[in-house]
Amino acid sequence: MTSGLQFVPERVRQHLIHAFAWVAACAALFNACLFVWLTANPVLRSDEWYSLDIFVRKAVAGQLGAIDFFTRRYAADHAQPLNKLVMLIEWRWFGLDSSVGAVIGVMAATACAVILHRVVLPTQQREQRGVARRCLAWAVICALLFSLNASVIWTWPLATLGYLAVLPILLFLLATWQAWQHRRYLTVALATLLLGVVADDSAVITVVATLVALLLFAFREPTSSRAALWKTTLVILACMVLVRIGYSLVPLLDNSMPNPSLSARLTALYGQLRAGGAWQWLTTPLALSVAHDNPFHGLSTTGWNKLQMVVAVGLLAAHAVFWRRALLGGYSKLTFIAVCLMLLSYGWLAAILVVRVSYFGSDYLAQDRYVEFYQFNLIALLLMWADTSPLADRGASWRNWLTGHLPATACGLLLLLQIPLAQAAWQQRRYVLPYYGQMATQIEQMSADPARTEGCLPLLVVCQWPLERRRAALELLRDQRLNVFSSRVQAQHRFLPRWPVNAEGRAQ
Repeated sequence: MTSGLQFVPERVRQHLIHAFAWVAACAALFNACLFVWLTANPVLRSDEWYSLDIFVRKAVAGQLGAIDFFTRRYAADHAQPLNKLVMLIEWRWFGLDSSVGAVIGVMAATACAVILHRVVLPTQQREQRGVARRCLAWAVICALLFSLNASVIWTWPLATLGYLAVLPILLFLLATWQAWQHRRYLTVALATLLLGVVADDSAVITVVATLVALLLFAFREPTSSRAALWKTTLVILACMVLVRIGYSLVPLLDNSMPNPSLSARLTALYGQLRAGGAWQWLTTPLALSVAHDNPFHGLSTTGWNKLQMVVAVGLLAAHAVFWRRALLGGYSKLTFIAVCLMLLSYGWLAAILVVRVSYFGSDYLAQDRYVEFYQFNLIALLLMWADTSPLADRGASWRNWLTGHLPATACGLLLLLQIPLAQAAWQQRRYVLPYYGQMATQIEQMSADPARTEGCLPLLVVCQWPLERRRAALELLRDQRLNVFSSRVQAQHRFLPRWPVNAEGRAQ
């Protein structure tokens, strides 16, 4: 990256490198913000209908309590208190416009990028050797956070709001490092409580991943430092146990829903493993973290599948190098966070396998919304590379080439790949906007005749509800002039159909 700048004064070179990183990051952020503003779905879909029925209804009636932010429909459901808070904001000030959640999700992703900038490029280290690789790593991290690789992450607000959970995760990891290195146990206690309360099951996976990372470093530390490590572990465990006890006291809304035992899920998963699912479990998440769909019009399906296999095998090799460095090399804040995020990405994948793949099959791994989880293996690889792999010097050996030029080239390719991925996502916009309009039309038609569900779009789960429950949900929207019945929402999104509304708020 710096070979073309070798004759430029060092200070000017660093300014150019920083400028490149900021330009790349801001371009990715601007593209995502514009895409969300113009393309995010404002119409209620999927799980948002359940939140309307069990959460917004109480808010409208003035019966909403703190416990309602943590209720779940059934045992395997997610509480998602932050998502419910966002929906409350949407109802109170935006006519229940779901796209507001996507805007908040972009803001959360931006905050994550800022935190990672402070981790990758701390002020006191900007003059050190290796600034080029750190800047390049952060630029690619931003490109991944704001990538249009799987556009549903930005068009479905509930998926975009996933970044709201990543924020407390990053804060928790930083607090854990501070507690371990500087004995700041109150900070890690507060961070653990915040994480546990707002992130629900992802908090459990994060804590397990972090404790495993601490154990990996425990026996490489001097004896004098192990006391702080064990105290940190005990504080985290105590706080998380306290939070989980609180969650266990929150009642479920529907105890009749089937909840297969862990042994039953593992048995089903083992059957798929014997059928040859293991290779797909490895390659699908790795390949999709780079590109979910083929953005190259001239590349055949066969060629694309082969390219995906090359990417997956290359990333498997990168994971091997990652763990060799994690287990045998030195450690720092960057290395610690990299290891935690890598273990977290494994934990998320394991949860998807056990809860979803065991029931729906291995092909379910290709769900586009899961790319939001898969990409964190790449972010972990970038953090480790930024911390431990110097760029090649003149006359460098093959090892420096392997750990310097090759990752830098891969980073450059990842940045360039964002261009066709973004083009493909923007081209899809011409199809998704009419689809939103069709969803709105069907909602209006059902509000007039709740029994009219023939040809109902799959995203409108309300069509599958019992008639009386469906009628009540539609009347709530219509009578309160919410979502597609809101003149404010219709004015904000010109692609939505408009219906005249009488004095009682009913579509005519």
